[in-house]
Amino acid sequence: MKKIIFIVLVSILLSSCFGLYDYGSDAIVDDYETLWIDIYESRSLKKGEILVPAYVFAVGYDSKYIYSKQHPLAENATDKINRNVINYYIIERTESGFQDKPIFGPFNKTGFEKKCTELSIKNPEFKLTFPTKWHFD
Repeated sequence: MKKIIFIVLVSILLSSCFGLYDYGSDAIVDDYETLWIDIYESRSLKKGEILVPAYVFAVGYDSKYIYSKQHPLAENATDKINRNVINYYIIERTESGFQDKPIFGPFNKTGFEKKCTELSIKNPEFKLTFPTKWHFD
């Protein structure tokens, strides 16, 4: 009888841990992707490692660069984004398994536009967008 109770308890404990883990990802191009774990507010841009921290809400790319818009997390928070701030990043694409080319940013809009001109990025289009407000906010 003790053995049956033990097996039932272990089964409950193991199954409850796996049910709490949730995530989602979206491919951008090559090995670049956005990824969130447990909460949408953790969405970051990565290539094996985090290149742009949470919360990434828009991404675009051309043949040489990936560019993104990010609302940073609120100060001292892991689940609240600061919608009043928009940071821009530019990542030079690489074929390497890890990011061995420059990441520029964070920029404000003016700095981003200036860097786009400097890098000959014409009319950057953010093709992949994510919500910045959810129904439960």
